[in-house]
Amino acid sequence: MALFEQATEMAKDYLKQQLKNKIRKEVVNQVSNHFASFWYVYAIILAIFIFFYVIAAVISSTQTIAATAFLSEKFLPPQIYVPNLEKTMTDDFGERVHPVTGVQSFHSGIDLGIRVGTPVSSSTDGIVKTVYYPLTTDSEIKRSTGIFVAVQTNDADLEGIVTKYLHLSDAYVIPGQEVKKGQIIGLSGKTGRSTGPHLHYEMIPEGTEAIDPTPFITLMSQIVDVAADSAFDTMEDIDWSNVTGFDYETASQLYISNMYLESAAPTFSEQGIIYTRMLNGGGLVDSGSGAGGGSTSGPGPVITVPTRFGTLNNPFFLKWAEHAMVSENRTGIKASVTLAQMALESSWGRVDICNNVFGIKADRRWTGPSCSANTSEQSGGTAYPIKAKFRAYSSYLESFDDHANFLIVNPRYLTARSMNNPFEWANELQRAGYATDWQYANKLKSLMMKHNLTSLDRDRGINPKTGERWTDVPYNTGAFPGPLPVVAPVNKPPAAENNTEKVVIMFGIQQVYGDYGRQVIRSNGDITYSNMIDPYTGKPIINLENYNNMLHLYGGETEAPNIFIKDVPDAISITLESDSSEDLRVAQVQYIKGQY
Repeated sequence: MALFEQATEMAKDYLKQQLKNKIRKEVVNQVSNHFASFWYVYAIILAIFIFFYVIAAVISSTQTIAATAFLSEKFLPPQIYVPNLEKTMTDDFGERVHPVTGVQSFHSGIDLGIRVGTPVSSSTDGIVKTVYYPLTTDSEIKRSTGIFVAVQTNDADLEGIVTKYLHLSDAYVIPGQEVKKGQIIGLSGKTGRSTGPHLHYEMIPEGTEAIDPTPFITLMSQIVDVAADSAFDTMEDIDWSNVTGFDYETASQLYISNMYLESAAPTFSEQGIIYTRMLNGGGLVDSGSGAGGGSTSGPGPVITVPTRFGTLNNPFFLKWAEHAMVSENRTGIKASVTLAQMALESSWGRVDICNNVFGIKADRRWTGPSCSANTSEQSGGTAYPIKAKFRAYSSYLESFDDHANFLIVNPRYLTARSMNNPFEWANELQRAGYATDWQYANKLKSLMMKHNLTSLDRDRGINPKTGERWTDVPYNTGAFPGPLPVVAPVNKPPAAENNTEKVVIMFGIQQVYGDYGRQVIRSNGDITYSNMIDPYTGKPIINLENYNNMLHLYGGETEAPNIFIKDVPDAISITLESDSSEDLRVAQVQYIKGQY
């Protein structure tokens, strides 16, 4: 699909060549001294497509970053929870006055000011080289790093680069463990010599000194930011059941499981596999598909969209018509779509959850009141019950207005808002995942047709280009295709080269849970347990490396920590594209269906 007019294309081609020449000079100067193979650097430069320059021009805050950025899916930012990595940097790479000692010294990495407990992820595929938990007997200089993890890449193209993550509050890996880029390896903290919570991040080519990691991750972080907001929002729609009843339990955690920037993404599967892995080493304990995908009762009847418009005389729609029309004038949200959703989600006003008549859940960004209620979701066309938290309102009008705001501020619905045809609006709401009902678009369109709701729209249901009524655009062929095959997100065939102007970022979801390392006390046939405490942190022990370091402090019988990770990789797919205004935007959101 052409993104620009011919004249713009000619100008961009010129810009492309100019930027390529600039990047070639800057990257070779910065990187070739640290990598043994010049040809690898040159190949990476040539692999940067025109889309990357559009991204650089749009989202980079400075021309310097655009010119020196090392754009490759092989490097990811070390965290995705705090947007705009540039603004979180509290200390740059290079000479500085140390904030604690006050002495002029060389800062071998960058500091990111993120709160304690923020998930920290590996920037590259690799092998964990070091996991360090300070001992109270270590020297002050050695303890200055706090808890830290070092990962050495096992990608032959990257020449043994080591990335370091300092001042953690805990680590989720042990030495010798293989990790993937984007995998959560620990939680940020303020251990060691630190003036406050932050992550110190380093990049060290093998056999050389540390280099500035900023060009490698800054622009990539901004690309990820565009997708991460939608991913966090989408995570709220996935029926994820947290494991409870253990000493150590986290909430569900989002991470990047794959990124397709230079290569094409494989076909997305709407159903996933639950993996249970050991935290200390990552060994697989168990796996199985989501419960929502196992039913065989069938998808239910196909909803047929009428071919003729009915009449607008239903009291429910007449009652809310004026408010929907005023809302469209204010927000651009089609009155016909709003009314159809309101009728469908509230069963014509007979069912509301705390005055919530649009079924909007209370996600992580909702700061208002909420209430929980039983509802149902669908997977493979089959409904299953869940209990979910919903936004609560003081009145139907408040729910009505928040629905419009929800569609405006949520980037998942950008494509829907760009549609003029109300029937395409309905299709795009389903594609964006507003509901899991496989017939959601058809149900909305059926209501719009039967009750002539499009006559309430600002265009009165008329296509201004043709002067004719808007016509239905089918969402699918009518027959439910059945559940997509369950595809394990491991050992995938190599992805093809990415020749399209888009980026696909895959996100996984995990929860960490289990029991701490414990001292076993046997007395008169009775057995009691006591959590092992690390005197350096004052916290119970979850990491096997930490446990082994503490054994000398505990005489007698002990039990190693049993910590597990419940994991669904490739749970969410976010596709980014550049539009005609050169904005980088969310073009498509897909996510797994079922209970996990």
